[in-house]
Amino acid sequence: MNSPHALRLAKKRNEILEAATLTFSEEGYDAASMDRIAERAGASKRTVYNHFDSKEVLFEAVAERLVLRLQQMKAVSWDPERSLEAQLTVFAEVKAFVAADPQWSQLMRVMLGVFIHQPKLAERVMAQVAAEEQHLVRWLRAAHAHGALHVLDAERAAEVFWALASGLLFWPQVLGGPLNPQAKQAALQDVAQTFLARYAKSA
Repeated sequence: MNSPHALRLAKKRNEILEAATLTFSEEGYDAASMDRIAERAGASKRTVYNHFDSKEVLFEAVAERLVLRLQQMKAVSWDPERSLEAQLTVFAEVKAFVAADPQWSQLMRVMLGVFIHQPKLAERVMAQVAAEEQHLVRWLRAAHAHGALHVLDAERAAEVFWALASGLLFWPQVLGGPLNPQAKQAALQDVAQTFLARYAKSA
């Protein structure tokens, strides 16, 4: 059981991460200061550094926290009672949601800029993404085991799916702004139906 002290530390760490997320998304990485983050978190600068050794370490923690939240949203279990298209659409909607959310999409833009100039940081975050990206892989394996899909390489099939979802739902919104409801629905259908045209088991 966590002690009151440990709970307070966890609460303060979360407050710092929330403040950092807002600051990085609004001001960018270079302009964001540890002083500003500390002010927003209602903490001293020393407290922030006690939790995170540097701005780079703090930014990496923000990126990892975002990755974890996205993975939690992708936690879809195989359901033989639901259509394949409906279940795949849930996965695709995560991409659409993140890109449409102003704070998250702006944070993504900031992250891309940081990753270009700090490739080692990009490697560490992307390694975590790869390690965490198992929900769709497990779903695909279950669908294959139940005879609903023909997926011999679940990891490769997952890459294909996310490439479709990113191309139709993520990048257009991150770079060009939110899709209207009709365009979003059409894109969701195209992602699921195109994937199923490749991997659905023939009758």
